[in-house]
Amino acid sequence: MRPVDKGQAPDVRFKKYQDAEPYLEERLGAYCSFCEYPIQHVPEVEHKEAKKRGGEVLDWKNLLLSCKYCNTRKGIVVGKGEKEKYLWCDEDDTFHALIYDETGVPKLNDIYLEKQGRKVREKAQALFELLKLDNIPISPKDKDRRYAKRSEVWNHAVRCKHFWNKIKKTEMKEEYLQTIEMLAKEAGFFSVWMTVFKDDIEVKEMLIHTFKGTRKEYCMDESL
Repeated sequence: MRPVDKGQAPDVRFKKYQDAEPYLEERLGAYCSFCEYPIQHVPEVEHKEAKKRGGEVLDWKNLLLSCKYCNTRKGIVVGKGEKEKYLWCDEDDTFHALIYDETGVPKLNDIYLEKQGRKVREKAQALFELLKLDNIPISPKDKDRRYAKRSEVWNHAVRCKHFWNKIKKTEMKEEYLQTIEMLAKEAGFFSVWMTVFKDDIEVKEMLIHTFKGTRKEYCMDESL
């Protein structure tokens, strides 16, 4: 899960929480803050602590962007004062909390979380279960497209890496790096691209720069 820095609250007074959407999108890009899905329509402003359960409605610190799938699953579970039970991408190192692979199903990073202690692991698991990030639709009634899209992007990234390895030492290197940048920006799922290119510092640097608001200090820390 991409760790982000959305900065200080804009120097404006929001009349309604939806007014925060363009500022969040400008700083973070049009991606779900939770599953990293690229949002083609207008992103939904999500309250970490649900507004219907006492969460601050207009507080910048309580706001993130969400896709419809994560918004629906999160619902109003997290009430006022309950935020500390979970990890949050704008507060914690969520990059290392989850791992991604060719299955298209994210998992908790047990090795990393074991080192962080019981409390961090419980927070990571709480967020993972809250959003049902490992959901695989088995019924036509389940419209959750996160799994299918994530798997599709994984395959795109693998193909890009295959060609990148062939030409990264040729004169076509810069042109193809720009192609990867364009594809990744459109496809979303930052963590998938970072996983596939985990051994290529140059591409990872590009991805961090391309996905606005990404916290580089977490994503490039090889000691974790």
